[in-house]
Amino acid sequence: MGPTRESCIDVLRQLHAMFQLKHVMTAKVWDERDLNPAAVTLLAELARRGEARVSELAQFHLVDTSVVSRQVAQLEKAGLVERRACQNDGRAQLISATPHGLEMLDGWRQAQITLVQEALADWSEEDVRAFVRQFGLFTDDLRAHLLVPEAIR
Repeated sequence: MGPTRESCIDVLRQLHAMFQLKHVMTAKVWDERDLNPAAVTLLAELARRGEARVSELAQFHLVDTSVVSRQVAQLEKAGLVERRACQNDGRAQLISATPHGLEMLDGWRQAQITLVQEALADWSEEDVRAFVRQFGLFTDDLRAHLLVPEAIR
């Protein structure tokens, strides 16, 4: 049967609240004046992947390549990422986090971890894991739905 209209509205409200809270949390730990906080998400993805093309990052983040290109330029100027030519395609470049970028990311991540640990101090580890599993299923399903071409739907 699927979710009702009312439960979908509840999901949208919770997502809106989550976005607002993420913004506030980022503002609390952000100390880089010359770097857009959105670029840190890109840096985190590079740390997880190892390296990637701009087009792959744009597809994953559901944005235009020009957005990722600007963020990469900011990160590169700050010494947090570097580029190298792709061996298979000389026209393409692979972007990766620098050791300095990984160090900076770790500091920002630890500050956010501390905030979450403090906020969820009364939760059990099992409850946190269950929430992560369910929220992961939600984001995976929503991402898959959004990436399916219109002609297939």
